[in-house]
Amino acid sequence: MSERHWDFRHRLTVRFSDCDLLGHVNNAVYLTYFEECRVAWWRHLGSPFGMPGVGAILVHASCNYRAPAHFSDELEVRLAVAGLGNSSVTTDHEIVHAASGRLVADGRTVIVAYDYDAEKTVPLPDETRRLLAPRPESA
Repeated sequence: MSERHWDFRHRLTVRFSDCDLLGHVNNAVYLTYFEECRVAWWRHLGSPFGMPGVGAILVHASCNYRAPAHFSDELEVRLAVAGLGNSSVTTDHEIVHAASGRLVADGRTVIVAYDYDAEKTVPLPDETRRLLAPRPESA
């Protein structure tokens, strides 16, 4: 597990519906956990829905599965801004078992700012860029 600085942390409990017939969290659900964390982060930054100040579309998602999680496990989903582009924000994620600290999954997403009326990507507004900028590591 990484010792890096995380810009946001979100706790969740594994639901029965998240699990497959083998009794562990289905692989597709981990990307939903990344999304839950990202949306909670945006709300924390003051946006009731979506990236603050602009439309957004997920253009890339990757996930590395490290260990299984099971029904009723409490997980901590972590998010760190890995970079800001002209119109994009890249976030790294880590999911750990809250009680043991065991790394369950990690991955990366890329979200682009999007104008839904014009149907095209747009530059990140200055205020959005300020809100999403990577935070310095705490001392």
